[in-house]
Amino acid sequence: MNLAEILVYTDIRQLHQIANHYGCECNPHSKNDLITTLLSNLRHKSTIQTEVERLSSPEVHFLMQLLLDKRSVFSLEDLMAKASVAIDSEHEQRMEEGRKLIAAALRRGWVFPAKGKTVGQYQIPQDLREPYLKAWLNGKLDEAEWKGTQPAAYRDEGTAMSDDLYQFLRFLEREPVPLTADGGMYKRYQSQLLRFLSVQEEPLPPQKWRFGYGLHFDLYPDRFSLLYDYCYYQRWIEESPGVLRIAEKGVEQLLTPVSEQIQHDVIRFWLRLYKRAIPNLPMIVQVIPVTTRGGWLAQSSLANLLLPWIKPFYYDEPLNILHNRILKMMVHLGLLKVGQRGDGEWMYAHTELCQSWLKAYNGFTESTILLK
Repeated sequence: MNLAEILVYTDIRQLHQIANHYGCECNPHSKNDLITTLLSNLRHKSTIQTEVERLSSPEVHFLMQLLLDKRSVFSLEDLMAKASVAIDSEHEQRMEEGRKLIAAALRRGWVFPAKGKTVGQYQIPQDLREPYLKAWLNGKLDEAEWKGTQPAAYRDEGTAMSDDLYQFLRFLEREPVPLTADGGMYKRYQSQLLRFLSVQEEPLPPQKWRFGYGLHFDLYPDRFSLLYDYCYYQRWIEESPGVLRIAEKGVEQLLTPVSEQIQHDVIRFWLRLYKRAIPNLPMIVQVIPVTTRGGWLAQSSLANLLLPWIKPFYYDEPLNILHNRILKMMVHLGLLKVGQRGDGEWMYAHTELCQSWLKAYNGFTESTILLK
C-alpha cells in the first residue's frame, strides 16, 4: 500500500506522533487535516533528504534493511531481527536499542501497523522506498562518480557459470576422479578440469585457513568451489571413500538443456551459502545495483559505501570479503560486469540479469545453507 492509503487507516495517536516529529502545523483535532498535511510533508524531497542526513549509522542500517526487503508485511519479530543486526552491542542492550529503533520508525512514518492483519504485523509505504533510497545515495555519491572515466574494456561472464556446471558433469561422466585423503581432487585432475572451464582458475597453494564459504572451500579456488558445492547440494555428484563420480541425478541433468532457471538457482544458492559468514549479504546485493544505476562505479566508491556493513569473518577482513566474496562472485554469477580504468582502478556495473533477478528475489527471507 502507498502512504495515502495507509494514513487513512492509521490511528490518530500515531498521526499526532508523526506530525510532532516533523513539526507539522495543522489542526490536531481533524484527522483529515492531519492526513493532508502529513502527505505533503512526508513525501517532500527536502523532508526526506533532511531526515536521512541526520540519521545515525544504526538508523541508516535499519532503514536500508526495511527499504530493500520486498515483503509487504513484517512481524514484530522481523523488525526486531533487523534492528538487532543494525546495532552492534551486547544482547540486553541490543534488545532495548532495537525497540527504540522501531519506535522511532513509527514516529518517522516509515512503519505502520498493517490494516486488517493480525496484531503485531507492520507495513512500509511502498511509495517511500525509492525516494529514501535516492536520498541516501545523494549523500554518499555525487554525479561525478557516475559520470567519471569509463573502462576501455569490460568482462561480462553472462551464463558461463551455468555452462560450466555441465562441463564439470561431463568431465565426471567420462570417468570417476580419485580423491586425496583430505577428500579433494588431486592437483593434476583439478588442473585438467579447470582448463575446460570458461573462467580460468589455478589450484590452490597450501592455505593457512579457508573455511566458512562451502564444503571444500579449503581445497578448491573460489569459483570452482561454488560450482562444486552446488552440484553436491543438488546431488548431481557423489563422494565415496577415495573417489568422486557423477550421480544418477547428474546424468539425468545432462539430458536437460541449460536454462535461465539454473543460473537463478545458483545465485540463490550462493546467497544462502555465504549468508552465514556475511549476514548483511542480502542487503548488500540489493544495494549494489541501486548504486550502479547511473553507470560504472569505482571499487573504491563501493568500498566506502559498503564496508560499514561488512564484519570480519575470522581471518577474512572486510575489504577482502567485499572484493573476493561479493564483487568477484557477483561477476562470476553474471550479476555484475567488471572493467578497469586507465589508472588501474576496477569498476563495476550491473547487468540486465541483475535487475530482473533482484526484482523477483528476496534474500532476506532465505535460510542459510550448511554443507558441513
